[in-house]
Amino acid sequence: MAFSVFSGRTMKHFLFLTLLIMGCTDPATQPQASATNQSSSPVEPEPTPEPWGGLKVQFVGQPLADAKQIVVMLHGYAASQEDLIPLGEYIGVEQQCQVYPEAPISVPDGGFAWATEDAHWESSTKQIIALIEELHDSNQDAKIAVGGFSQGATLASLLAKDPELPVDDLFLYSPAWLEFKSELPDKVRPDVLLAHGRFDQVLPFFDAKKMLGALLRHDANVNWMPFNDGHTIPKQVVDATRDKLQR
Repeated sequence: MAFSVFSGRTMKHFLFLTLLIMGCTDPATQPQASATNQSSSPVEPEPTPEPWGGLKVQFVGQPLADAKQIVVMLHGYAASQEDLIPLGEYIGVEQQCQVYPEAPISVPDGGFAWATEDAHWESSTKQIIALIEELHDSNQDAKIAVGGFSQGATLASLLAKDPELPVDDLFLYSPAWLEFKSELPDKVRPDVLLAHGRFDQVLPFFDAKKMLGALLRHDANVNWMPFNDGHTIPKQVVDATRDKLQR
């Protein structure tokens, strides 16, 4: 069995208040008051953060407040939030809340992407971090894992840079290699399952080897799972994911 999920989305309100104060007094008793114009400085209210990092999110399994474990799954390029639900059904464990965000960028051929240019990696990473922090604030007792396939795995790998982020596991299925824009911490916090097909013709196998080297140099606990197939998620990788979540 292989889960072949091919990789692959103020107006500002200004208030100008002009108050014209005209003092009209009796010149026999008080000096003439001159007209005065007073303008208050515009005050902008604090923006209210959008829920879930501003992403469209689908929840499956246990209600978030009741879950012992939260699993966030990031789809690949030109896919959608439904793409990894069959995988989630297989790895799901009791008292698990699965979270499927949809990437914010629509692509011409259909589906959605986390990035179509370099600047998008930073903005999408910020959205995923905001999502994770809100999930954690909603249920601080639950462990959090983040997984992704293809472009989603590439995005998930960037979370390894933040040692304060409450993520216990990263599941990276066939990611691309991005030079980390800031140095990894001395000790990468989450455990990492890194899997990539030797015959992948979409994202090169060597990308995963470079990622593996970077993670190991920063004392990451990595389960490295190369396999003899292409751009897919084979059964042995799915089984390893389920086993790790069940511990």
